[in-house]
Amino acid sequence: MECLEPGAIHDEELFAYLAGEQVRPLVEQHLTTCQYCANRLGEYRRLELTLSSKLFRRDCPPTHVLGEYESGMLSKELSAAVRNHLNMCMHCAAEVASLTEFLANDPMLAEPVPQVAVSVPLAASSNNHHPVQDVKRVLDNVRERSRAGIRRIAATLMPPAPRLAFQRGESAQAALWPRRYTAEDISISVQVDRGTSRRDALQLIGFVTRKDVALESLQGVPVQLVSQTDAQYRQSIDELGNFVFSSVAPATYSLELQFPESTIVIDELPVAFQD
Repeated sequence: MECLEPGAIHDEELFAYLAGEQVRPLVEQHLTTCQYCANRLGEYRRLELTLSSKLFRRDCPPTHVLGEYESGMLSKELSAAVRNHLNMCMHCAAEVASLTEFLANDPMLAEPVPQVAVSVPLAASSNNHHPVQDVKRVLDNVRERSRAGIRRIAATLMPPAPRLAFQRGESAQAALWPRRYTAEDISISVQVDRGTSRRDALQLIGFVTRKDVALESLQGVPVQLVSQTDAQYRQSIDELGNFVFSSVAPATYSLELQFPESTIVIDELPVAFQD
């Protein structure tokens, strides 16, 4: 099959017609009489629908991220990113509004949900948003978190590795560092060094691993250092599993690693100068 009038209309005019733009009257007349061009228009329309279904909301945060944003479970950085996205995307704004209505009318969530800073990707490689089903799934997840709360797990200090002798000039206190702690499948090593910016300050360096989990998966997990006098320092784990607190005042601290499902706590951590 060929066009009845080759060259009478162009592909650009077919695309414009498909987009609802103004075209020459000849284009509409031609499509009513030429089966070949009408078929081409149908193929273009199917292609457009296929691309739209694959790319629609590709840059939108997944529904579970929107749910955790509404429930106050995201880190400050991710919350700000989602907030900016909601100002531009009416689809996600409507989805959050639906979730808000679900949460407001759920009697099990009358009490505030414990806030947990969760680090998750803002956009997934494939975002299939199904608002009703996904909102219900997020609601079930929030209910579960509300019932169980976030577990606080005390880390255990492991014995230092055997050493034949102290190095020359090394004190007994220095020989106790680095310290290694474990909690379930998580290992934390911490080391205290003199700070570089102030002579009266220290820096606390940590390294975190998790069994069968890649180091980059730990990136963004919040870490908090709190002293008995309520001095607080906040950092997060980087892509290599490290965290560093600089310019820390000497004191005894509690170190908390705030994972989504639990908080690992190291109590009575002495951060002091090593003589």
